[in-house]
Amino acid sequence: MRFCTIQQRFRESYCSIAKIGLQLLFLTIIVMMTHPQRLMGAASPQFIIEAPEPLEPLAARLKDIHPQALQRMMDFMGLEHPGPPIRVILAPNESPLAQEASEWMSGYAVSQTSTIVLLTDRSLTYPNDSLNEVFLHEIGHILAHRAAGEQPLPRWFDEGLAMMAARRWDLEDRARLVWAMVSDTQVSLNELNTLFSKDETSVRRAYVLAYAFTQDLLEHTGQDTPKRILAKIQQGMSFPEAFAQTTFMTLTEAEEQFWGRQTLWNRWIPVATSSGMVWLAITLLAFWAFTRQRKRAAAIKKQWREDDFDL
Repeated sequence: MRFCTIQQRFRESYCSIAKIGLQLLFLTIIVMMTHPQRLMGAASPQFIIEAPEPLEPLAARLKDIHPQALQRMMDFMGLEHPGPPIRVILAPNESPLAQEASEWMSGYAVSQTSTIVLLTDRSLTYPNDSLNEVFLHEIGHILAHRAAGEQPLPRWFDEGLAMMAARRWDLEDRARLVWAMVSDTQVSLNELNTLFSKDETSVRRAYVLAYAFTQDLLEHTGQDTPKRILAKIQQGMSFPEAFAQTTFMTLTEAEEQFWGRQTLWNRWIPVATSSGMVWLAITLLAFWAFTRQRKRAAAIKKQWREDDFDL
Protein backbone atom coordinates (compact mmCIF):
# COMPACT_ATOMS: atom_id res chain seq x y z
CA MET A 1 0.00 0.00 0.00
CA ARG A 2 2.81 2.37 0.93
CA PHE A 3 4.59 1.51 -2.31
CA CYS A 4 1.49 2.41 -4.33
CA THR A 5 1.24 5.75 -2.53
CA ILE A 6 4.88 6.55 -3.30
CA GLN A 7 4.40 5.54 -6.91
CA GLN A 8 1.31 7.74 -7.21
CA ARG A 9 3.13 10.73 -5.74
CA PHE A 10 6.02 10.15 -8.12
CA ARG A 11 3.64 10.17 -11.06
CA GLU A 12 2.01 13.37 -9.84
CA SER A 13 5.42 15.05 -9.44
CA TYR A 14 6.49 13.87 -12.87
CA CYS A 15 3.30 15.24 -14.44
CA SER A 16 3.81 18.59 -12.70
CA ILE A 17 7.38 18.84 -13.95
CA ALA A 18 6.27 17.90 -17.46
CA LYS A 19 3.56 20.58 -17.39
CA ILE A 20 6.05 23.21 -16.24
CA GLY A 21 8.46 22.15 -18.98
CA LEU A 22 5.77 22.43 -21.63
CA GLN A 23 4.75 25.85 -20.31
CA LEU A 24 8.36 27.07 -20.47
CA LEU A 25 8.71 25.72 -23.99
CA PHE A 26 5.49 27.45 -25.02
CA LEU A 27 6.65 30.76 -23.50
CA THR A 28 10.01 30.44 -25.26
CA ILE A 29 8.27 29.95 -28.60
CA ILE A 30 6.07 32.99 -27.96
CA VAL A 31 9.10 35.15 -27.11
CA MET A 32 10.94 33.94 -30.23
CA MET A 33 7.97 34.86 -32.40
CA THR A 34 7.34 38.28 -30.86
CA HIS A 35 10.85 39.40 -29.87
CA PRO A 36 13.40 37.28 -31.76
CA GLN A 37 16.10 39.88 -31.29
CA ARG A 38 16.15 39.26 -27.52
CA LEU A 39 17.12 35.65 -28.06
CA MET A 40 19.43 36.29 -31.00
CA GLY A 41 21.38 38.79 -28.90
CA ALA A 42 24.79 39.57 -30.34
CA ALA A 43 24.41 36.94 -33.08
CA SER A 44 23.06 39.66 -35.37
CA PRO A 45 24.38 43.17 -36.05
CA GLN A 46 23.26 45.79 -33.57
CA PHE A 47 22.36 49.35 -34.53
CA ILE A 48 22.60 52.76 -32.92
CA ILE A 49 20.04 54.87 -34.78
CA GLU A 50 20.22 58.66 -34.64
CA ALA A 51 17.16 60.53 -35.86
CA PRO A 52 15.52 63.92 -35.38
CA GLU A 53 12.26 63.81 -33.44
CA PRO A 54 9.94 63.75 -36.50
CA LEU A 55 11.77 60.67 -37.79
CA GLU A 56 11.69 58.67 -34.56
CA PRO A 57 8.75 56.48 -35.74
CA LEU A 58 10.79 55.58 -38.83
CA ALA A 59 13.78 54.79 -36.63
CA ALA A 60 11.61 52.48 -34.55
CA ARG A 61 10.49 50.61 -37.68
CA LEU A 62 14.07 50.18 -38.85
CA LYS A 63 15.01 48.69 -35.48
CA ASP A 64 12.44 45.95 -36.04
CA ILE A 65 14.37 44.44 -38.93
CA HIS A 66 14.15 40.67 -38.56
CA PRO A 67 17.32 39.04 -37.18
CA GLN A 68 16.97 36.15 -39.62
CA ALA A 69 17.42 38.53 -42.54
CA LEU A 70 20.59 39.86 -40.94
CA GLN A 71 21.79 36.34 -40.19
CA ARG A 72 21.33 35.36 -43.84
CA MET A 73 23.44 38.34 -44.85
CA MET A 74 26.16 37.34 -42.41
CA ASP A 75 26.13 33.77 -43.72
CA PHE A 76 26.31 35.05 -47.29
CA MET A 77 29.41 37.12 -46.43
CA GLY A 78 30.94 34.37 -44.28
CA LEU A 79 30.79 36.30 -41.01
CA GLU A 80 30.55 34.36 -37.76
CA HIS A 81 30.48 37.45 -35.55
CA PRO A 82 28.60 40.65 -36.42
CA GLY A 83 31.19 43.06 -35.06
CA PRO A 84 30.56 46.34 -33.24
CA PRO A 85 27.23 48.19 -33.46
CA ILE A 86 26.52 50.03 -36.70
CA ARG A 87 25.73 53.72 -36.46
CA VAL A 88 22.69 54.71 -38.54
CA ILE A 89 21.90 58.37 -39.22
CA LEU A 90 18.49 59.38 -40.59
CA ALA A 91 19.08 62.58 -42.53
CA PRO A 92 16.24 64.72 -43.93
CA ASN A 93 16.83 66.95 -46.95
CA GLU A 94 17.69 70.03 -44.92
CA SER A 95 20.50 68.26 -43.06
CA PRO A 96 24.15 68.89 -44.05
CA LEU A 97 24.67 65.19 -44.80
CA ALA A 98 21.82 65.21 -47.32
CA GLN A 99 22.95 68.44 -48.95
CA GLU A 100 26.44 67.03 -49.48
CA ALA A 101 25.12 63.88 -51.23
CA SER A 102 24.20 63.58 -54.90
CA GLU A 103 20.52 64.18 -55.62
CA TRP A 104 19.91 60.65 -56.90
CA MET A 105 21.30 59.01 -53.75
CA SER A 106 18.93 57.65 -51.10
CA GLY A 107 21.61 56.37 -48.74
CA TYR A 108 25.25 55.46 -48.40
CA ALA A 109 27.62 53.61 -46.10
CA VAL A 110 31.01 54.61 -44.74
CA SER A 111 32.42 51.16 -44.06
CA GLN A 112 35.59 52.39 -42.35
CA THR A 113 33.54 53.98 -39.56
CA SER A 114 30.64 51.49 -39.63
CA THR A 115 28.22 54.30 -40.42
CA ILE A 116 25.10 54.28 -42.57
CA VAL A 117 23.36 57.47 -43.69
CA LEU A 118 19.77 57.15 -44.90
CA LEU A 119 18.43 60.16 -46.82
CA THR A 120 14.82 59.88 -45.79
CA ASP A 121 13.27 62.51 -48.09
CA ARG A 122 14.79 61.31 -51.35
CA SER A 123 12.78 59.67 -54.11
CA LEU A 124 13.68 56.00 -54.32
CA THR A 125 15.13 54.76 -57.59
CA TYR A 126 16.71 51.57 -58.87
CA PRO A 127 18.00 49.37 -57.31
CA ASN A 128 15.89 50.05 -54.20
CA ASP A 129 12.10 50.17 -53.92
CA SER A 130 11.88 51.07 -50.23
CA LEU A 131 13.93 52.66 -47.48
CA ASN A 132 14.13 49.23 -45.87
CA GLU A 133 15.87 47.91 -49.00
CA VAL A 134 18.26 50.86 -48.89
CA PHE A 135 18.99 50.00 -45.25
CA LEU A 136 19.68 46.35 -46.07
CA HIS A 137 21.83 47.35 -49.04
CA GLU A 138 24.03 49.58 -46.90
CA ILE A 139 24.25 46.93 -44.18
CA GLY A 140 25.56 44.63 -46.91
CA HIS A 141 28.41 47.06 -47.58
CA ILE A 142 29.36 47.16 -43.90
CA LEU A 143 29.29 43.37 -43.53
CA ALA A 144 31.27 42.78 -46.73
CA HIS A 145 33.90 45.23 -45.50
CA ARG A 146 34.14 43.39 -42.19
CA ALA A 147 34.29 39.98 -43.85
CA ALA A 148 37.21 41.23 -45.97
CA GLY A 149 39.13 42.26 -42.87
CA GLU A 150 38.59 45.96 -43.58
CA GLN A 151 40.44 45.60 -46.89
CA PRO A 152 39.20 47.54 -49.95
CA LEU A 153 37.02 45.79 -52.53
CA PRO A 154 36.42 46.63 -56.20
CA ARG A 155 33.33 48.78 -56.48
CA TRP A 156 31.51 46.37 -58.81
CA PHE A 157 32.04 43.46 -56.40
CA ASP A 158 31.07 45.51 -53.36
CA GLU A 159 27.86 46.72 -54.99
CA GLY A 160 27.05 43.32 -56.45
CA LEU A 161 27.30 41.67 -53.03
CA ALA A 162 25.22 44.40 -51.37
CA MET A 163 22.48 44.03 -53.98
CA MET A 164 22.41 40.25 -53.69
CA ALA A 165 22.24 40.51 -49.91
CA ALA A 166 19.35 42.99 -49.96
CA ARG A 167 17.11 41.83 -52.80
CA ARG A 168 16.38 39.10 -55.33
CA TRP A 169 17.13 39.18 -59.05
CA ASP A 170 13.75 39.85 -60.64
CA LEU A 171 11.96 40.88 -63.82
CA GLU A 172 13.00 44.52 -63.52
CA ASP A 173 16.66 43.53 -63.26
CA ARG A 174 16.38 41.31 -66.34
CA ALA A 175 14.67 44.05 -68.31
CA ARG A 176 17.29 46.60 -67.26
CA LEU A 177 20.06 44.22 -68.26
CA VAL A 178 18.52 43.77 -71.71
CA TRP A 179 18.32 47.54 -72.06
CA ALA A 180 21.90 47.97 -70.83
CA MET A 181 23.04 45.53 -73.51
CA VAL A 182 21.24 47.17 -76.43
CA SER A 183 21.65 50.81 -75.39
CA ASP A 184 25.41 50.93 -74.93
CA THR A 185 28.66 49.12 -75.58
CA GLN A 186 30.25 46.30 -73.60
CA VAL A 187 32.32 47.47 -70.63
CA SER A 188 35.20 45.89 -68.74
CA LEU A 189 35.15 45.46 -64.98
CA ASN A 190 37.57 48.36 -64.61
CA GLU A 191 35.29 50.53 -66.72
CA LEU A 192 32.34 49.32 -64.68
CA ASN A 193 33.99 50.67 -61.54
CA THR A 194 34.25 54.12 -63.09
CA LEU A 195 30.56 54.19 -64.09
CA PHE A 196 29.62 54.48 -60.41
CA SER A 197 31.20 57.93 -60.24
CA LYS A 198 29.49 59.37 -63.33
CA ASP A 199 25.99 60.68 -64.02
CA GLU A 200 22.79 59.09 -62.75
CA THR A 201 22.12 57.12 -65.95
CA SER A 202 25.61 55.63 -65.85
CA VAL A 203 25.21 54.76 -62.19
CA ARG A 204 21.94 52.88 -62.85
CA ARG A 205 23.64 50.95 -65.64
CA ALA A 206 26.58 50.21 -63.34
CA TYR A 207 24.27 48.81 -60.68
CA VAL A 208 22.50 46.39 -63.00
CA LEU A 209 25.75 45.22 -64.63
CA ALA A 210 27.43 44.71 -61.25
CA TYR A 211 24.41 42.77 -60.04
CA ALA A 212 24.24 40.72 -63.24
CA PHE A 213 27.96 39.88 -63.18
CA THR A 214 27.84 38.83 -59.52
CA GLN A 215 24.67 36.81 -60.08
CA ASP A 216 26.19 35.10 -63.11
CA LEU A 217 29.40 34.41 -61.20
CA LEU A 218 27.56 32.64 -58.39
CA GLU A 219 25.46 30.64 -60.83
CA HIS A 220 28.59 29.19 -62.41
CA THR A 221 30.96 28.94 -59.43
CA GLY A 222 28.71 28.33 -56.42
CA GLN A 223 26.76 30.33 -53.86
CA ASP A 224 29.65 30.23 -51.40
CA THR A 225 32.00 32.06 -53.77
CA PRO A 226 31.65 35.48 -52.06
CA LYS A 227 32.48 34.23 -48.58
CA ARG A 228 35.46 32.27 -49.89
CA ILE A 229 36.83 35.30 -51.73
CA LEU A 230 36.29 37.58 -48.73
CA ALA A 231 37.95 35.09 -46.39
CA LYS A 232 41.07 34.96 -48.57
CA ILE A 233 41.22 38.76 -48.71
CA GLN A 234 40.98 38.85 -44.92
CA GLN A 235 43.98 36.52 -44.82
CA GLY A 236 46.02 39.04 -46.79
CA MET A 237 45.49 38.14 -50.45
CA SER A 238 44.81 40.76 -53.07
CA PHE A 239 41.38 40.69 -54.68
CA PRO A 240 42.62 39.38 -58.08
CA GLU A 241 44.55 36.59 -56.35
CA ALA A 242 41.65 35.65 -54.06
CA PHE A 243 39.27 35.69 -57.02
CA ALA A 244 41.52 33.45 -59.13
CA GLN A 245 42.14 30.92 -56.34
CA THR A 246 38.42 30.70 -55.60
CA THR A 247 36.97 30.60 -59.11
CA PHE A 248 39.96 29.03 -60.95
CA MET A 249 39.95 31.81 -63.52
CA THR A 250 41.31 35.30 -63.79
CA LEU A 251 39.14 38.39 -63.69
CA THR A 252 39.71 38.85 -67.42
CA GLU A 253 38.57 35.30 -68.14
CA ALA A 254 35.50 35.71 -65.93
CA GLU A 255 34.67 38.96 -67.66
CA GLU A 256 34.95 37.37 -71.12
CA GLN A 257 32.81 34.40 -70.09
CA PHE A 258 30.15 36.69 -68.64
CA TRP A 259 29.82 38.77 -71.79
CA GLY A 260 29.93 35.63 -73.91
CA ARG A 261 26.80 34.42 -72.13
CA GLN A 262 24.99 37.74 -72.38
CA THR A 263 23.39 37.26 -75.78
CA LEU A 264 20.19 39.16 -76.35
CA TRP A 265 18.40 35.85 -76.88
CA ASN A 266 19.52 34.40 -73.55
CA ARG A 267 18.50 37.52 -71.65
CA TRP A 268 15.27 38.33 -73.48
CA ILE A 269 13.74 34.85 -73.19
CA PRO A 270 13.52 34.93 -69.34
CA VAL A 271 11.89 38.37 -69.55
CA ALA A 272 9.45 37.33 -72.25
CA THR A 273 8.46 34.10 -70.50
CA SER A 274 8.19 35.50 -66.97
CA SER A 275 4.84 35.38 -65.18
CA GLY A 276 4.58 39.17 -65.30
CA MET A 277 4.96 39.24 -69.07
CA VAL A 278 2.52 36.35 -69.48
CA TRP A 279 -0.14 38.20 -67.50
CA LEU A 280 0.59 41.37 -69.45
CA ALA A 281 0.12 39.46 -72.70
CA ILE A 282 -3.13 37.96 -71.41
CA THR A 283 -4.38 41.40 -70.38
CA LEU A 284 -3.51 42.92 -73.76
CA LEU A 285 -5.13 40.00 -75.56
CA ALA A 286 -8.29 40.35 -73.48
CA PHE A 287 -8.38 44.09 -74.16
CA TRP A 288 -7.92 43.47 -77.89
CA ALA A 289 -10.71 40.88 -77.89
CA PHE A 290 -13.01 43.22 -75.94
CA THR A 291 -12.30 46.10 -78.32
CA ARG A 292 -12.88 43.92 -81.36
CA GLN A 293 -16.15 42.61 -79.90
CA ARG A 294 -17.37 46.16 -79.27
CA LYS A 295 -16.56 47.14 -82.84
CA ARG A 296 -18.43 44.13 -84.18
CA ALA A 297 -21.43 44.89 -81.96
CA ALA A 298 -21.42 48.51 -83.12
CA ALA A 299 -21.26 47.40 -86.75
CA ILE A 300 -24.21 45.02 -86.25
CA LYS A 301 -26.30 47.75 -84.58
CA LYS A 302 -25.47 50.12 -87.41
CA GLN A 303 -26.56 47.51 -89.93
CA TRP A 304 -29.83 47.02 -88.02
CA ARG A 305 -30.52 50.75 -88.07
CA GLU A 306 -29.87 50.88 -91.80
CA ASP A 307 -32.17 47.89 -92.37
CA ASP A 308 -34.92 49.53 -90.30
CA PHE A 309 -34.51 52.74 -92.29
CA ASP A 310 -34.85 50.85 -95.58
CA LEU A 311 -38.09 49.31 -94.38
